[in-house]
Amino acid sequence: MLIAKDRTARTDGGRWQRATLDRAEWFRPLPSACLDELSEILRILERNPLDSFLLHPDDYPLAATQDFMRGVRQTLETGCGFAVLDRLPIDAISRDQAKQLYWLLSMMIARPVAQAFKGTMLYDVRDIGLKAGAAVRGDLTNEELNWHSDYGYNCPPSVVGLLVLRTARSGGVSGVASFGTVHDQMAARCPELLQRLFEPFIWNRAREHPEGDSPTSQHPVFAREGDTLRARYNPFMIAHGQAIAGADLDAPGQAALEMIGTIMGEPALHCEFVLEPGQIQYVANTRVAHRRTTYEDWPDDDRKRHLVRIFLRDRGRRSYQG
Repeated sequence: MLIAKDRTARTDGGRWQRATLDRAEWFRPLPSACLDELSEILRILERNPLDSFLLHPDDYPLAATQDFMRGVRQTLETGCGFAVLDRLPIDAISRDQAKQLYWLLSMMIARPVAQAFKGTMLYDVRDIGLKAGAAVRGDLTNEELNWHSDYGYNCPPSVVGLLVLRTARSGGVSGVASFGTVHDQMAARCPELLQRLFEPFIWNRAREHPEGDSPTSQHPVFAREGDTLRARYNPFMIAHGQAIAGADLDAPGQAALEMIGTIMGEPALHCEFVLEPGQIQYVANTRVAHRRTTYEDWPDDDRKRHLVRIFLRDRGRRSYQG
C-alpha cells in the first residue's frame, strides 16, 4: 500500500511522486450499490439483447454508478491521472457480459473511439507469439513494454482503459508515472534537453493509415494547450519513424528521450501494481505514461493472459485518425 508521507510535496496538475500518492487516490473499489445496478443491467440485457456498441448508460438505471464514475473521471482529468476499479465479478459472468459492463462504465468517462485504422473499438491485448517490430504491436507479445503513451503518432485518446479477463502465470507488472513530474524533473536537471522535447520528432505510423499517406508523422513529446501540459511519448515508435524517414535522430533528441525513461524508472517517481481478473485500469493518456514488465503465460490457451483495451476521446471523429 502506498502511504502519503509528505502531502506538502504534492503539486497541482497531477504532479506526484510515490511518497506523495495515497492508494485511495487511484484504487477505487466498486461500491455494492454499483454492483447491484450492474447486475440488474445484465438481467435487463438477457431479456432485451443489444449489440454492445449500441449500449449507452443513459438508457439504464445506473444512478449510483454514474455518480461513482464521475469521481473516476475527475481523478483522470484533474487528480493523479489513473485509476484501478476493483472489480467486476468476472467469475460469475461471461466474457461478453464483462465487456458489456466495461463498455457502459467507460462511456461514463468519455466516448469510445476506434483504436485501429480498420475501426476496431475493443482490442484484445494478448500474446499471439510474435516479436515486437515496426509493424507488430508490442501488446501482442509477452515482451516488456517500456514507458510510453498510446498512439502518439496519430490522434491520441484522452483515456486508455484495460479490462482484465485473465492474468499471466507470472510477471506483467503494471507501472505508471506522471508526465508533469517528469517535465519538472527535467526542468531542474537538464533544461536544455527539456526544450528539445517541445520540438518535433518523426514517428512511425505503424502502417495504420490510408494507402498513399505518409508512413510517418511529426509531433513533439511535450506541448501546451493553454496552461495545460500534454505529452506523447514512445521512443520505440520515434526510432522507427526516424529510420523510415532516413533521418538520424539528433543527439539532444536522443538524450532527451533517454532522460525521460531514466526519470520514470526511478523507484521514487512511479507507481507499480499487479492487475487482477475483473479489475479495470484507466489512464489519462496525455498526463500519465504507463509500462508493463515481461510475463510468462500459461501453456493452456483457455488460461492465457487476456486484457481488453478501449480508447476514449470526446474530441474529433470516432474514427481512428480523429
